[in-house]
Amino acid sequence: MKFMQTTALALSMSFAGFAAMADIPTVSAVEVEADLSAYENSNALDFWPTLDDDLGKAIADKLNFDDATAPRLEVQLTKVAIDGDTVLPDSGEFNHLEGIIAVHSGLDSGNTTEGKADPEVLQSFPLTVVAKTGEGMELPEGWYLIPPSQEDFYQAMVAAYAEKVVERLDFE
Repeated sequence: MKFMQTTALALSMSFAGFAAMADIPTVSAVEVEADLSAYENSNALDFWPTLDDDLGKAIADKLNFDDATAPRLEVQLTKVAIDGDTVLPDSGEFNHLEGIIAVHSGLDSGNTTEGKADPEVLQSFPLTVVAKTGEGMELPEGWYLIPPSQEDFYQAMVAAYAEKVVERLDFE
């Protein structure tokens, strides 16, 4: 009896996995560009020169891919800041990522980028992710607040932004 329950549980878990996979958007490409030129003296890319590559990989890891006929995802990071200031401190810390996400139609016989019309925009939305610190927070007696390392915080911000990009996709 226990074997049948375990088998039934394993089968239901695998079917749930298939259902979850069906909900994963399919794209032909993910393009991420960090264009912080709107903010004079922005120095985020001095500290994090691979931010666009890291974010692109984090997003791509959450999507399915198909040929060039599938929609193309474009992410334009426009602001990296610490408490609203685009000039990061010497530590390179930031707690604010902002950008524009656009989903373009895939390429087919009537829709190429070679001298013809740009692909149709299927979906576009702004996205901002801001992390709040626990400063000033009262902890229960015996608890200790341990801040994450700079690299852990960076990875968490990139992962959170990627997750929110994929959650908001709705182009099918």
